[in-house]
Amino acid sequence: MNFGSGVLIAVLLMAVPGAVVGRAGGLRWPLALAVGPVLTYGAVALATVPFGAVGIRWNALSALLTLAVVAAVVAGLRALLTRGVRTGPGAAGGPDWPVIIAGAGVLFGALAIGFAAWRGMPYWQSIPSTWDSVWHANTIRWILDTGQASPTHMGELRNVETQAALYYPSAFHALAAVLAQLTGAAPTTAYTLSSLAAAVWLFPLSAALLTWQLLISRTTRWRTAGAAATAGALSASFTAVPYVEFDTASMPNMVAYGLAVPAFVLITSAVTHWYRIPLAVLALIGVFSVHITGGVVVVTFVTAWWLLEAWRRPAVSRLADFGTLLVIGVPALLALLPQFLAVMAQAEIIAGHAFVTHLGKKRALFDAIVQHTRHLNDYPIQNIIIALAAAGFLLLLFKRIWWPAAVWALLVVAIVHSSAPFSGPIGTVTGMYSDLFYSDPRRLSAVVTLLLTPMAGLALFSLALLVVAWVKRRAANRGHTHGQKFWIGATAALLAVTCFGLTWHYFPRHRHLIGEKYDRVIVGDKDLEAFAYLATLPGARDTVIGDANVDGTAWMYAVAGLHPLWTHYDYPVQQGPGYNRFIFWAYADDADHDPRIADAVKALNIRYVITSGPVVRGFVMPDGLVSLDKSESWAKIYDNGGARIYEWRGPA
Repeated sequence: MNFGSGVLIAVLLMAVPGAVVGRAGGLRWPLALAVGPVLTYGAVALATVPFGAVGIRWNALSALLTLAVVAAVVAGLRALLTRGVRTGPGAAGGPDWPVIIAGAGVLFGALAIGFAAWRGMPYWQSIPSTWDSVWHANTIRWILDTGQASPTHMGELRNVETQAALYYPSAFHALAAVLAQLTGAAPTTAYTLSSLAAAVWLFPLSAALLTWQLLISRTTRWRTAGAAATAGALSASFTAVPYVEFDTASMPNMVAYGLAVPAFVLITSAVTHWYRIPLAVLALIGVFSVHITGGVVVVTFVTAWWLLEAWRRPAVSRLADFGTLLVIGVPALLALLPQFLAVMAQAEIIAGHAFVTHLGKKRALFDAIVQHTRHLNDYPIQNIIIALAAAGFLLLLFKRIWWPAAVWALLVVAIVHSSAPFSGPIGTVTGMYSDLFYSDPRRLSAVVTLLLTPMAGLALFSLALLVVAWVKRRAANRGHTHGQKFWIGATAALLAVTCFGLTWHYFPRHRHLIGEKYDRVIVGDKDLEAFAYLATLPGARDTVIGDANVDGTAWMYAVAGLHPLWTHYDYPVQQGPGYNRFIFWAYADDADHDPRIADAVKALNIRYVITSGPVVRGFVMPDGLVSLDKSESWAKIYDNGGARIYEWRGPA
């Protein structure tokens, strides 16, 4: 399996099952394929929690059965909701060219992002050096080994000693585990391919979908299609998503952002087309189950749309439309209740994040407006893109489409608060919202990008129309006349060249960002050799391997199936490690004179310890593992210059 075929298979696995469900729910194929990814994740989420509770293994077979059951239920509900009601005209006999044009723009954006990834990741099957990637790959391995994919059972992997309950959204990992099963890919490769599939496909798709949703009631289908195609193509030029999110390994967060717009489109269209209500419920469950921040984005968009669009122009009546939204929200809430209850116990951890810049509110406001927040400020401001988005912002206001501007303003305020917190009641209220995004300007700026891309697409398309109209008048004045097809072709060519030029202009930074951490630094060949050797030692697979939480040794599980004491970097201690794990972490090299170490080694079932370098930037090796060479209780049995393995020789 090469890079291209791997990404294509991952895209198809993400989109096709949901598209089947969408067709069962009455959607035409173009829309079914567009919202397919969010419906796929919704079906996964519906199964993993109950399967985990009753002990049914999650694998390719149970996933297939889930798809069949969900499609059948959706088809049945559609039949009930449409009994005696005409759902709309059948599909036209010929091709729907506006939809095809919009799809071409999506394909342009997807190929551009994919090309940046291909050029930036020569070692795409290597171990990335990012913070969260080890947890994601280990989770995929855990699902493959145990069949346990419920997000409420993640403490069984994370909290090695205590097995304390932990919620972590796992729909992304569950689908990646199916990809690994179907293709034979290693967990790390499945993680990378699943992440790339989302990065390549979801953001051009979201840009085109949102543009279509914004404009279809305000202009012709052809102009809507042109603007949507332009937005889809331009999406490859925005740095915040997917490139920065990919670089930081915030993969479930990134995927959820990519799913937010398709879910929003399904929910808002269900107000008019009631037969889509089951699909809208499934989509909302899917977004929340990939990452809660994506669900917050959906709720924000729908709320603003309801207040500033649907309230003024109700589909049926204000009360009936609001009732439809409740019919969608309540079942989704009930289905997600186990997850919400679990995550409430971790609210302090989420709210504890802070990314204050200490540069003041004026600078924070400027950075928020021009997309120059954390990580984005490593590069110059994207002046052309921001100018286009600003023009599109004004065009939407001129067309009396107000809700995107309201959401943009809310997000900008939240970014400012995250960078330079407000005080008093304003700070308290703003903080409640920004904490839903970990008070992280980077995550909030990514959401802003979801809005800026359609704005920029609309502006560039409108500018191209003006330029071509001006050239057409000049040509006519000089006696040169051409048919309509010529000028349509000229407009398309101008847009294609402009989008390609912008993509190429920003290509170096995007190539770097998407492949930067696939550098084989934290886990290189020496580490992989050590993992392979360790796996051959007596009892290594039946015991816990002592390791640090700051180097790359936690990768031993995803790579070799060995069970490390730390399955995440987790430094300092974010999620209570347990008494014995802390004793080992802090004092393991004092085993010769500290009896607590022998007790901890026995309680944790440790026989071997592995250490490696380098450590994650800014961290240091735990005190307990610094001087193992000086302890007679630990015998060094392997050292390849990059990693060292020790065996316990202390009292049993």
